[in-house]
Amino acid sequence: MFNTNTSNISTNVYGLSQKTRALSHITAEADVNRFLVGTTALREENEIALLEAKEGEGVRCISIFQHPKEIHSITSCPFDSSLFFSVYNTSGGGSNNNNSSNNTNNNDNNNNNTNNDFKSSLWRINESMDSIEQLFELKGHTGIIKPILCDPSGTNNFIISLDDSNIRLWSNIDDQNEPTVIKQFGNLSKLSVGSINPNISNQLATANDVNIKGWDFRNAKETFSMDKAHSEQIRDIDFNPNKPYYLLSAGDDCKLKIWDTRQTRDPVKIFSGHNHWIWSAKFNRYHDQLIITSSSDNTVKLWNLYSLSSAFNSENNISNSNDQQSSNEQQQQQPPQQPQQPQQPVKQKKNKRNEDQLIKTYEEHEDSVYNISWSSSNFLFASLSYDGRFVVNNVPKEYSDILSYI
Repeated sequence: MFNTNTSNISTNVYGLSQKTRALSHITAEADVNRFLVGTTALREENEIALLEAKEGEGVRCISIFQHPKEIHSITSCPFDSSLFFSVYNTSGGGSNNNNSSNNTNNNDNNNNNTNNDFKSSLWRINESMDSIEQLFELKGHTGIIKPILCDPSGTNNFIISLDDSNIRLWSNIDDQNEPTVIKQFGNLSKLSVGSINPNISNQLATANDVNIKGWDFRNAKETFSMDKAHSEQIRDIDFNPNKPYYLLSAGDDCKLKIWDTRQTRDPVKIFSGHNHWIWSAKFNRYHDQLIITSSSDNTVKLWNLYSLSSAFNSENNISNSNDQQSSNEQQQQQPPQQPQQPQQPVKQKKNKRNEDQLIKTYEEHEDSVYNISWSSSNFLFASLSYDGRFVVNNVPKEYSDILSYI
C-alpha cells in the first residue's frame, strides 16, 4: 500500500499499490463519505481499502482488509454499513485487466473465457475494523458475475445477481442465514449490467450487448425493451432517482443516452464528449440533473441534464403559479388603459445552469477510469482508475450554490 496523502496538506487523491477496478460508496453511513476500494492483482494477495473523504481535509485510509483473489466489484449493503458483497475471480490465472485506453482486447467482451471462475460472497467488517469475515457465497452462477444489486430503498428484503445470461432474485439477506433463489429468469446473451428502479416497485432494467430490457422481477415478465439502444456494448445503466420513467445508458460507442421507458423507440437525449468507452455513468441521488461519467479516455465528466430533471418541473410549476397570480392581481388593481403600440420583446440572458450541457471534465487520472460513485454529500463524488488512483472531486461552486436552494 502507498498513500499519496502522506503530508499534512489535504489532497483529493489516494493511491493503492495494486491495480483496481472495484469501488462502492457505503450508503448506510449517511453522515460521512466512506468508500470501499478493491484491488485486482492476478497473483498477489488482494485487499480492500476503507477510505473516507472530507471536504477541505482530503482523503484518508481508515483500514485495509485482506481479500482472496482479484476483486471485480464491490456492493456495500444499504441496510448495514458493516456488510458488503464482492465479486471475485478465483481461477488464479486471472483475466486480462490491462485495459488502458489503447487496449481494445478487453476481457469483458469475451464471456466464454475458460480461465475465469467467478464467485460472489457476503462479507462482514468486524467491530475493530481490522479484518473481514466471509458469511456466505451466492452459489449457482456460471460465467462472469456482475455487480450485486441491493434494494435501493435500503431494506434487506432481497438482492439481485446477474451473470452472463441469467438473472437471480434472492430471498432476504442477513448475517445469520444463507439466502435462497426465489426466481431465475433472463436466458439472455452477454448480460453486462443491471439497475433497480427506486421509484417503481419490482422494476429492474438490464443491458445485454447493445440492448436494454425492463423486467418485473417478481413475476419475471418483460415490461419494456430498447433493441439496439447503442451501436456497441453497453457498460452501464442507471435509473433516475426522482423521475420514475427515465433511465440512462452508456457504453463503448462513447455516448451517454437518456431514455423514457414509456416511449422506447428513440432516446430523449444524447450526450457526446468522451473519445473512448464509457465504463460508468451515475445520476446524482439528490439533484438528478447532475450526471457523472467515467471512461477509458482517462477522464471523468460532469453533465447537466436540466430539461429532464425534477428541478425543471418544480421550477416551471412555481413560475407558472406565480405568473398566474401576478396576472390576476394586475387585472384587479389596474384601471382600463388606452391601447398602446406593441413593444419589441426584451431578449433575456440565458442561464447556463439551466441548459443541458457538459459542465466540466476532470483530468486527474492517467489510466482508464473504471468506476465512479456519488457520496453521502450532495456534491462530492469519487472516481477510480486501473492504476490504483482514487480521486474525490466536487461539483463546481457556481452549480452547487444554486442547487442547494432548489
